Amino acid sequence: MDLGLRDRAVLVTGGSSNIGAATAVAFGREGARVALTYASRRDAAEKVAEQVRRAGGQAYVTQFDLEEPEAGARLVEEVVGHWGGLDVLVNNAVRWADHNPTERVSAFEKDNSNWEHLIEANLAGTLRVLRVAMPALRASGVGRIVNLSTSLVERGMVGSVPYVAAKSALYGATRTIAWEAGGDGVVANVVMPGWVIDGKELAFEIPEPLMKEQTDRLPTGALPSCKHVADAIVFLSAPVNKSITGEIIRVTGGTS
Repeated sequence: MDLGLRDRAVLVTGGSSNIGAATAVAFGREGARVALTYASRRDAAEKVAEQVRRAGGQAYVTQFDLEEPEAGARLVEEVVGHWGGLDVLVNNAVRWADHNPTERVSAFEKDNSNWEHLIEANLAGTLRVLRVAMPALRASGVGRIVNLSTSLVERGMVGSVPYVAAKSALYGATRTIAWEAGGDGVVANVVMPGWVIDGKELAFEIPEPLMKEQTDRLPTGALPSCKHVADAIVFLSAPVNKSITGEIIRVTGGTS
């Protein structure tokens, strides 16, 4: 099936590893022109860019810090200037907590971490990129937006209130953008992954008993892979998707 993504200009934030890397390569297989960002590891991003090229796409690598207030505007200006426009935005960059919430569990009222910073980065940081990208996405005529969330917004996890609050808010923002920009051909959705079986999407280790508990809850008995999430993102981002918009697409293996 030809998804119509050949030569489309794509921006994948947080594209140097895990779901972001798999997504960049998946766009490459469709012949897209992919800009992918990294926070600190340019070497990892360059390896992903080479995979994009081998898959049949074009690739451009640039640094992006989700936590820096002016970084979003600079990023979009740079990518639009490089590709001559922007057709697809995948907001995948994330700011993890500084501790492992599965090991150091604390109720929200006892959380002594910089919890406001997590909300600022994961919500405001993402919205800053989206805000400055909107003119180019509208001008595309087939602009596509995918914002990455997490299954934790539906099932919750002790010790994760700030992160989950930020990711929950993305749905309301995405739903509203779908209404605001739909008349210009823009389609906007949220992809909600659960834990994935490959890669290290989290910045901390998940204890084996907890992982087994989650796996046992799945109808298939197996966690999704980064590629499964990437394939969903690519389809939602394609011009052939004209009517799935303002939605949450769950890639969790069958459980919330």
